[in-house]
This record gives sequence, structure tokens and C-alpha cells, in this order.
Amino acid sequence: MTNQKKAYSEIRSELESELFAIVNTIISLNQKYQSGNLKDNFFQRSIKSAMNDLLKINLSLNKNNIELSKFLANMNITDDYYKAIEIINKLSSLNISTNQFSKSTSSSILEIPKLTSEITSSFITIMDALKLETFDNNEIIFDLIKDLKKNFDRFPGLELSKVKLSKIYQEFLKNGEQIVNHQKLRDSVADDLYNVFKEFKEKLNL
Repeated sequence: MTNQKKAYSEIRSELESELFAIVNTIISLNQKYQSGNLKDNFFQRSIKSAMNDLLKINLSLNKNNIELSKFLANMNITDDYYKAIEIINKLSSLNISTNQFSKSTSSSILEIPKLTSEITSSFITIMDALKLETFDNNEIIFDLIKDLKKNFDRFPGLELSKVKLSKIYQEFLKNGEQIVNHQKLRDSVADDLYNVFKEFKEKLNL
């Protein structure tokens, strides 16, 4: 076995162990909660923590080009996985509801890893473009920020960060041409975006 295949195998094995533990934790927590053995606050905090862990697993699967459905089938936990997802989606306290997503996007947690990837890519692309001294196309920058804001608004939670990003968007809407033509202003916008991006990563423990 080559080193690359060995590393891939180890990653899969680790993800399998983590996913199995998370899914069983969610189901177990729900059973105890339904039987009255857990208080609301503890249950909600525990499920939210498990949700964040599940998000990281999904992101790792995407990063390593591992198809979720086949991964679940190989582990023989497909039914339990979707049972765990259903438990998470029923918790309104986690702010995962249909009105926070566009009609073209499912409200399921399964969509969040893809959304996370798109948001991360947008942040990096915009910040890189703003740092390029020779790049002065404010329309392209504006379109990128507009797309970023659209995806960011669809992401559950992050209310304070959404307000900050909205201010950046409005500022660029009013003064986009001036911003792209002055390096200090561009650097300032890039720094503001980085701060929001940093908060986003900290929220997901990325």
C-alpha cells in the first residue's frame, strides 16, 4: 500500500469512527430527552455541539472527495444518520428552518457544508482581488461581494457577522469605484472582510 493510499484509508477510518460516535450520541441524547431524563438547555447545547461536529465531518468528506451516500452505506448507518439529521432539523433553537434558506436550497443540514465551501471560497477570492494592485474592476468585486452576502444570509445563525458584512456591502454599493481606485481603502475593506471571515471560521471551528 502506497503512503497516499494508506493516508486516505486512515482518514476514512477516522471519519467513520467519528461519524458513528456523533450519530449515536445524537440519537441517544434524543431518547433520553424524550424520556424526560435531560433538561431542555442541556439537550439543546449538546445537540448543537454534535451538529457542529457533524458539519466538520461533512466538510472533511467533501474535502477528501468522499461521497456521503456511499460512505453511509459502507458503514451501514444510513437510516441512523438521517434519523440524527431529522432530530437536528426539528430543533428550532438551532435556527435551522426553511425560512432561512432560498427555495432552491434545502433547509437540511446536508446543504450547509456546500454553503460553507462557497462562502469560504468567496471570502478568499474577494480578499485576494482587493490586494492586487493591478485589479480595478469594481463591478466584478461588487458581484463577488453580492454573491457572498447572498450565501452568507442563507447560513443559519451568524447574526452579528451578517450585520457586519451587510455594512461592507452597503459601503461598496455606495463607494465601490472610489474603493477600488485607492489601495488604502481596498486594504481596509479586505481587513474588514477578513475579520468577518475569521468570525465565520471560529463559529464552525474551521
